[in-house]
Amino acid sequence: MKLIILRHGEAGRATTDFDRNLTHNGRSEVAAISQASLASLKGANAFVSPYVRAQQTLHEVSQHVVLNRQTTLPIITPDDSPEAVLEWLTSQPESDFPILLVSHQPMVSRLISLLVDGGFLGYYPMSTASMTVLEADVWAKGLANVVSQTHVADLQ
Repeated sequence: MKLIILRHGEAGRATTDFDRNLTHNGRSEVAAISQASLASLKGANAFVSPYVRAQQTLHEVSQHVVLNRQTTLPIITPDDSPEAVLEWLTSQPESDFPILLVSHQPMVSRLISLLVDGGFLGYYPMSTASMTVLEADVWAKGLANVVSQTHVADLQ
């Protein structure tokens, strides 16, 4: 099963963290990573944080690739528990994969570390609009493999 983890694009300032919007550069970052990752993203079931910048990121992705379904998932905000996401992943039917999660730091790095290394000691940097593709037969601590990790800076 394939899990695609995408960090939102560059965001500006706002009165609350929830309300931060993507910058023009952030939209460009997401467009670039989407176009470079069409094969991985095509037909994925997308789950997105309720935060504005994540919602805008998913909208931008959907302008470049056909996704199967788009759903807001409230447990993937910046400070949520990677363990809760792992528990959620285990409840998803195999037929729902590939799954795309559009989320934030530190959630994305911590989730990757939990899935690949079994804890939070792994180092998986995720700059804005970075994408990591994982595969696993079963979603559990330490059982996933990193298939690829792409940063927008690598595309230029």
